[in-house]
Amino acid sequence: MSDGGQYFEAESFYDDPDERLGFRLVLTQHLNSAHQRQVFINQDFVMAYGLLEEGDYWLRPNEGYEQVVRLTRKDDGAVALVEIRAEYLKDYLAARNAALRLYYYRQRRAILQEDPKFDWPEDCSLVSEANDRLEARCNEIDASGDFPGTTWALFKAWRTDVDPEEEVPDFSGNDDEATETESTQGVRGDDGGRFLLTGEMWRGEWIEPAAEPCRIGYEEPDETLTVQVDGGGGRVDLRTLNYEEIGKYLWFKPEVINDLLSRRGAMMQWYTRNTGGVSPSPDSALHFGVNKLGLINAYAYDVARRPLWERRIWVAHNCRPDGGVSAELMQAQMACQPASTRSPEFLIHNALSWLDNVFRAKFGATLLRDHHEIEELEGRVHRFRATDENGLRSLAKDVVKATIERINKKSLVSALEEGKSDQGTLKLLQALLAKYTEETYAYERMTPLFGVYDLRGADAHLSSSDIEECYARLRVDRSAPLVQQAAQLIESVAEAIGVTGGDLNRHAPDP
Repeated sequence: MSDGGQYFEAESFYDDPDERLGFRLVLTQHLNSAHQRQVFINQDFVMAYGLLEEGDYWLRPNEGYEQVVRLTRKDDGAVALVEIRAEYLKDYLAARNAALRLYYYRQRRAILQEDPKFDWPEDCSLVSEANDRLEARCNEIDASGDFPGTTWALFKAWRTDVDPEEEVPDFSGNDDEATETESTQGVRGDDGGRFLLTGEMWRGEWIEPAAEPCRIGYEEPDETLTVQVDGGGGRVDLRTLNYEEIGKYLWFKPEVINDLLSRRGAMMQWYTRNTGGVSPSPDSALHFGVNKLGLINAYAYDVARRPLWERRIWVAHNCRPDGGVSAELMQAQMACQPASTRSPEFLIHNALSWLDNVFRAKFGATLLRDHHEIEELEGRVHRFRATDENGLRSLAKDVVKATIERINKKSLVSALEEGKSDQGTLKLLQALLAKYTEETYAYERMTPLFGVYDLRGADAHLSSSDIEECYARLRVDRSAPLVQQAAQLIESVAEAIGVTGGDLNRHAPDP
């Protein structure tokens, strides 16, 4: 930007051209009356924290997309306020060896019909300090809003040599003979009786930097987080576990997985039946295991070296050791012999694809319908949804949506070659399986699918005994921890779908 022909960098402000006083965190630009004022966040601040701009927000992906800056707009869309999260602001000020100076000016006015007779100082100063000043006045005014007895004057001057017919007029020079003037003056009447109250405040405020920057670069705030490492109830600072040879595991409630997955960009993948990787961001996953009580295990060093914002999530769900360490996790990490098992979550998605491919190959049609919510539904089909009874039933509903409700009834009717049918989707699938196997066998194989389908309406339609019957058809052990029950539910549905695909592949004739 330039001022009087001299260039100044946009972020800087000066007391005089030779003395730079500071820099601006928020920059504004006025174009013309056709455009609203433009507001920009200092690019160095954005780059320092790796912020992502989305609409009126600046987010930090490396801290779980935490909101660092936000704009508030007026009804017409103009920016009214810029807010920066205090811990980031002070951290940045410390990194730049700076402090933030804020100035405020406020004025309030009121017109009263009577003199309030306030006992104010003669100099009108109510507060007069180094950084704060407050002045208040009360004056009598007339109907026009001016002070009674105020003089006024009006002066008018005009040219007398104006010729509208002249093609190229020239009014240069100061020709007194071609100029006339007139003036009028007077005194306002003394019709007072109203009183104008005026209050003005000037304030300057300093926001000091943090003691030292802890987010710029690869630093992070110094924060103590404690965890339990044994059954004695004692807790240790998680940072003391941050070395690879620590040789200790930690235990967490299964809710930690849901908390991690609730963050934007979170991901989870399965390695074996009871081990996988999870992360609240799209990057490197933390290796975890599920023990026999449904608790989550992770190697202490793996948790201790995660970013602070992620460690906070893990520590919030840390619990006393119970049920031992996940056998498959120790087998992979300590014996270097990963189990050859597959998780129910993996199997159900692959079973669906397998059945659809077999159906297409045998009957020349697609069995499963696509839907824009499929990816989201598949992400919700995991055992950790069952942290309570309602969560288990909610999982059953999503399993039905992701599997049974995707089956195309028209494709089944066409494959049966029996004309129109009033039967439901599952009955048609059972009939198709029975056509190439046996009635009893088909009924047995389809039982888990009917069980989960009936369970989805448990809250509104089924009695408690009927609900337990649904779980029995799903081969769910109701005495097991809820997380294990959820795994059994998913596994039963996956097996029913996969076996159906296998039977059709073996017994249905090729087209």
